[in-house]
Amino acid sequence: MKKLLQFFALAMMVVPMLATAHGPTRQQVKETVFINASPEKVWEMVGDFSGLHNWHPAVASTELKGDNMRVLTLKAEGNPTITEELDKLNDEKMMMIYKIEEMSVVKTIEFNSQETPYYTLPVTNYKSWLSVKAKDGGSEVMWKGKFYRSFMANPPVPEGQSDQDAVDAITGVYTSGLNNLKAILEK
Repeated sequence: MKKLLQFFALAMMVVPMLATAHGPTRQQVKETVFINASPEKVWEMVGDFSGLHNWHPAVASTELKGDNMRVLTLKAEGNPTITEELDKLNDEKMMMIYKIEEMSVVKTIEFNSQETPYYTLPVTNYKSWLSVKAKDGGSEVMWKGKFYRSFMANPPVPEGQSDQDAVDAITGVYTSGLNNLKAILEK
């Protein structure tokens, strides 16, 4: 009995350590906005894979490379870029799926004796869904993404590279884009 109690006591100490002894966990952000415009009108803007700069305030330009790749140049210091690949575009269902293939390194720091890059966004393995649906005489636009933080090593994590930093960055991208889309289409 004493050995069993010792085992449980040891297990109670080890389990919390195991929870923090791994790299990042997959994160998800989902934002929606209601737009007082027809789904067709909203999709005309949202469904244009080469036109994100027409409605997202952070995007300076969108350059299409072939049928399914785009390079976004951002309105930020140094004009960082994000290269995205279109996985699926369904005009009938008014939905698109895409993923980030590459991002600019905006700076590099020394962290735990290693060079650590900071990318345009603090995420990796990013995949996103955008859809438009009819709702209440207008449209509901849903933008969802799944991703990991870009710093893949175990904690400690450099400033600006935590799971929460990644969630906050993607939430900011989505809300600023959706709010601007709404403002443009409801003029």
